[in-house]
Amino acid sequence: MLALLAGATATTVARLRAAAAQQQARVLGGIDAYSTEQTLLFMLATQRMTFGGLTVDNTMVMNAQDQAMQMQTQPGMPVISFTPVGNELRLDGTLYRGVGRADFALQDDRGRLSPNWAMPGMMQGLMHELGVPIEERGKLTDRLRDYQDSDDLPLLNGAEAPAYAARKLPPPPDRPLLTPYELLRVMSWGKYLAPWGYSGITRNLTVARNVSINVNTASLRVLETVPGVTPDQAKRVLAMRALAPLNSYPEAQLLLPSIPPDSGLLSLYPSSSGTLEIWPGEGSAGWLVHYTLTPFENDGSPWRIDYALRLARPLQTDVAVVRAMGAALLAGPLFPQPAGTAAAASGARGN
Repeated sequence: MLALLAGATATTVARLRAAAAQQQARVLGGIDAYSTEQTLLFMLATQRMTFGGLTVDNTMVMNAQDQAMQMQTQPGMPVISFTPVGNELRLDGTLYRGVGRADFALQDDRGRLSPNWAMPGMMQGLMHELGVPIEERGKLTDRLRDYQDSDDLPLLNGAEAPAYAARKLPPPPDRPLLTPYELLRVMSWGKYLAPWGYSGITRNLTVARNVSINVNTASLRVLETVPGVTPDQAKRVLAMRALAPLNSYPEAQLLLPSIPPDSGLLSLYPSSSGTLEIWPGEGSAGWLVHYTLTPFENDGSPWRIDYALRLARPLQTDVAVVRAMGAALLAGPLFPQPAGTAAAASGARGN
């Protein structure tokens, strides 16, 4: 009996120690994740951006065109160059290692499509990507407009408050969408968005006020929503920018010849808003924050958090994590990691 009691006690103590170790790992992971979030928000507000993404040490590279423009600039004026320097954090959803074991991904809003502001042709491209039958697209278009407009008169194929009440759904708020997830609440949209899942929605959609698509940060799905862009052309864009960011509009025009240069559909430079996704590690679910840089706010706030969302699931352990090579800030005390670690394959999440 004493032996059985001793064995049971030892088993209980082992379980309690394991539970305490797991709890400690979760707490430390949360601290690492919060430190990563705050450091990146500070970097977004203070570091230069280029066509390649967010620089980590304000290094500047000037090509021949930049140098020619500098010669024409008046003395004392700041030097501007968007030429990639090679150490940027990409803003296309690539995964990086942050503080401790926390992982993060940055995504530019211009790399997403905005149902609030996108042109009709792009919304048609979105519905094509979602597999919406042609005969159903007018219905989805009208119901999204009724969800957003301020009147109570339904469009031909739309739905206002009485139609939502009949289905026991919350009434339309008569305003633009506040988060990408809200598109799931628009009548008839949910069943087509469901296959994408929450990660696919946040990866490809935004509610920010932008029309143009950044070819350096957009996913394959988003590129294919641009009128005139074929799947093969979109794949070539992703293949080319994996080697080096697109650095000029003529370069983008060669890959996407069907897009008029003056159409305003394409962009190369990131916007002042986007998302930061954080995973604490240890199989813990992460979170997403949508930021907007506000350097000219009256109260001096360098950024604003528009909303925060809990990510639906932990980061899968089989996803590769890119580690920046030779970046002083990332290799230093803010993001400690072995110096000169070889970069892994791209951590794009496949959504």
